[in-house]
Order: sequence, then structure tokens, then C-alpha cells
Amino acid sequence: MGDVFEYLVDGTSGLAPGGVDGKAMVAGVCSKGQVGKAYLVGTRSDLVGMLGVGPLVDRLRDVLATAGQDAVVVAVPVQGQQGGYISSPIWSGGNGSYPAASVSGVPQKNADVVIEVLSAGQVGTATVRVSTDGGEAFGSPETVAAQLPIGVSDEATGATLLLPENALLEEGQRLRFAVRCAVGPVERVGDASSPLITVTGDVLAGAELSVQIVKGGDRNEGTYQLSVDGGDNYGKVRTIPVDGTVATDLGVTITFPAGDYVGGTTYACRLLPPEPSIVDVMAALESPLSVHDVEFVYIAAPSDSVDWAALSAKADELWNLHRPTYFKCEARLPRDGEDLNDFAAYLLAERQDFASRFVQVCCQYGEVADSTGLSKLRNWCGLQAGRVISIPVQRATGRVRDGNISQGTLPEGWETVQPTLEEAGYLTAKKYAGQSGAYWGDSRTMADATSDFRYEEVLRVVFKAVRKMRIAALKSMYDDLDPVVPDSDTGLGYLKANIAGALDTMVAAMPKELAGYSISIPSKQDYVNNGLAVEARLIGIGIIREIKLYASYAYAGTRGDTRLEG
Repeated sequence: MGDVFEYLVDGTSGLAPGGVDGKAMVAGVCSKGQVGKAYLVGTRSDLVGMLGVGPLVDRLRDVLATAGQDAVVVAVPVQGQQGGYISSPIWSGGNGSYPAASVSGVPQKNADVVIEVLSAGQVGTATVRVSTDGGEAFGSPETVAAQLPIGVSDEATGATLLLPENALLEEGQRLRFAVRCAVGPVERVGDASSPLITVTGDVLAGAELSVQIVKGGDRNEGTYQLSVDGGDNYGKVRTIPVDGTVATDLGVTITFPAGDYVGGTTYACRLLPPEPSIVDVMAALESPLSVHDVEFVYIAAPSDSVDWAALSAKADELWNLHRPTYFKCEARLPRDGEDLNDFAAYLLAERQDFASRFVQVCCQYGEVADSTGLSKLRNWCGLQAGRVISIPVQRATGRVRDGNISQGTLPEGWETVQPTLEEAGYLTAKKYAGQSGAYWGDSRTMADATSDFRYEEVLRVVFKAVRKMRIAALKSMYDDLDPVVPDSDTGLGYLKANIAGALDTMVAAMPKELAGYSISIPSKQDYVNNGLAVEARLIGIGIIREIKLYASYAYAGTRGDTRLEG
């Protein structure tokens, strides 16, 4: 029977979906929240109520402080382990020729180890003496073995020095390394008669504890102030408790032994934040990444080349699932007794055997002032990640017009190692003469020097374009095809028009995300057996990375006076 029939014609509005730019996932250790669960957080979220304290919360504050007003990120808690480290051994003294040495173990007791060679000889005959307090006091001389445990019984540090069986030691040589537990050693500055406080417990968040005696006296008489950012900000003056114990929200307890405390004495103790293993990170990300499609994943924890390789493999896996995603990582902070040259040498060694287009590593660190008013020493990757979220895909994070890194203060002497680390592929910040504050340098990936994807902005542009082109191309799956008529409303013409429409949105964006593009479909393809190949050339927006100013001088009225020309 005749009638009027209605049909909806879809796909004519010009919408070109597929971009996930500005969407990020941040994974790290925190004291609350369910491990492996995705939490959507924004600038108005109660981070402490939701996630407690810890590296994840600290980095989320950094991200949200620089990500813009309406930023929302996906936070993922990860199972953590107590921090601690044994630093690499450093030789000194002697004739300058040193055997290979390494240290193995798990930190059990804080120590500043110094091993001094008393008599020369090979391992098994040479004698040494060992100090665990930086050389102030040494133990009895002993014959050095290929495996030399540092400390015994209650004084065991958990560290063992390893030397080659045929190593030759020279008299006067010294070897140093540090052993640090999650709760570092307590240092007293002031009157030595003031009792030494103790700090114990499982650390939930990193901090630089500083306890200052305001009024002298014993328990229930003397008063103190507590700072968690190294003395930059102190809390209220409180009376030393009767039982001498002070609980903190950092997971540790401060104990004041009975005794007469001297006013003005200050105690300092560094708490190392808990850290996840790469296995824990991968396990925690599994479910959130299956639900949330993001532009990048930021791992808020110290990492090394082994971790980067695992994340690179994960990025390849996501690429194969048609979800281009890259990873941001943090390098560890410098360790006690390690200067900037040692730190840079470590980073260059880690970089030497690793390359990946889909991994970034931020080695920049320094004091960071956050929204709580505290100023803590930490990695700056959170600040960089927030800047990335706030800018369009083609823009460099180091653009001076976008402002400096107002929250951070660079470590002293950083300018001597920054160019080398930037050239090696790390994310770094720098200062410009005539400008205040620090600015981001090149936003590098860990790609090879010959790769087109050495810079984050290139990766972001291409990833966005690839996502959009794929969604557009899917409309042509199982479509009719007559290659003899390439400009038809179906087949090749329809496919090419859809891909062009997707890329047009990036060219027409304000500001432009692409300068232009070209799409070609090679002729004479065996599409029956091999499918259809489409080639897209993306023309990117350039970045000014260096400016050279040439100034000349001429006297008025001479040939060099350009006013006389013409």
C-alpha cells in the first residue's frame, strides 16, 4: 500500500570523532583507594579523602595545577613497597686504577659505608677496615673477600660488597656507598646534649621531616614544631607528649625519649616514598586501560630502563589494538652522596641501551610548591603532564609565551648538566638569561636520533590524526568498490572524502593542528587479495627551537645607513 516512509540519513553532519588529546591516566602509590580501580579526578576533587596521601596524590596536585580549569584525569592506585636503596659504590684514593665493584642486597639499616684498604693485595689477602658512619669510626681490620657483608647481627645493613675473585687492591684506596631505608637517619643540628629522637613505621608518603625544639625541657614541658617539607613550613607549636610519641599522617611515629631537650635544636629525617614494581604497575593498569581510552599514561614512580622497556612493549600492544597511547615516566632522584655529575652519568648509562618512540622520561626535579602550601623535593613530570593536557597537540610545552614553571625551583648547578640530558632524550627544564623562573626544554621522547618521532608534539599530532583517520575509514568497510570509477559516491571516492574530512578538522582548528595533508590511493592495487592501501602525508606545524640574532652597526650618513637606500 502507498504511504510516506521516513528514513534517517546518518553521517552527514561533518562530525569527525576519534581524538583523545588532553585525556590522561596517572598511576602511582597512595594510602587509600582500591588498587587497579580508575578514579576520575578534577580540580575540585577531594584527593585526600579519596586517595589519602602518597606519590600519586602529590603528582595529581602537580598535574591539576597546570592542566587548566576543566581538566579531568584518570587516577589509578598501585600496590607499593617500602622505599630504600643502596647507592652505587664510588672509588677514590690510591693510584686511580680500581677493580670493578658492585653492591647487592636489600636495605636493613641506614649506613654511610666507607671501606679503606690498609694493605695491598688480591682479594683474599688484602686487608681493609669498614665504617658505617661515613668514616668517623672504623671496625677492626679484616681480610677482604669476594663477598663482604657490611655489618653483622643487629648492625647488619643488608648490603654486601661484591669484588672479582682476582681483583687487586692498592693501599689507600677507599670505596664509599650509602644504604638508605624508607625512614632515613635522624640528624641533629644543635646542642649534642639534647636527646636524639627516633622515627619508626611504614612510610605512606615521602617527606623531609624537620622537628624543631621551640622551648627546652623534658616531656610534657618542652615544646616543638613539625615540618614535612624540610623546614620551609612549620606547624603549630605543640607540647612534647607525656609518653613521648607523636603519630603522623605519613605512616611514621616520632618518639621523644625522656630527657632535657634544648631549645633551638633541630632534627631532620628524610622519608622515602613507597614505590611500585613494574609488575604491580602493569597489573593495576590492566582493567583501567580496557575501559578508558587516553592519550598518555603517566607512571608516578621512579623508573629505570627495565621499566621503560616493559612500558614500551605495552605501548606497542595498545598500538596493535588501534589505540595509540604513549607513556610518561619519572627518573629517580639523586641519592645521598651523589652529585649532579654522578646523577647525569647514571642517566646516560640507563639511556644507552634503550630507545622507544612511545616512552618519555622526565629527569627534571627540584622543589615544588603545591596547593597545600608545602614545598617538597620531587620529580617534575606531573607539572609537565599537566602542561601537555592544557595545550593543543601541535604545541611544544616549552613555548615561552605560555609562561614559566611557576611551581618549581631548579636545583643549584642544573644548567651544567641540562643540555647533555636534553640531548640524550630526557625531559628537562632550563633558565633563559633575562627571564625569571624555569621553562621546559625540548619535549623529547626516547626515540632514536634518526626517528621522526623524537618530539612529543609530533607524536601527539600523528596519534590524533591516526585515530581520526581510522574512525573515518571504518565507514568504508565492506563498501562497494569499482576502482575504474575512483570518484564515485561509494568506494574509493567515499573513503578518500571521509579521511579528508577527518583531517580537515585538524587543519581548520584554532590554532591549526596540521598545516595540511595529502591523501593518495595508489592505482592498480590487488584489493581482492591484499586489501586497500591508503597513503596519508601529514604536514605538521613547525617549532622554532633556536634563534640566531645578527647585529651590525653603521654610522649615520655612511653607505651602511639603510635610510639612504632607494
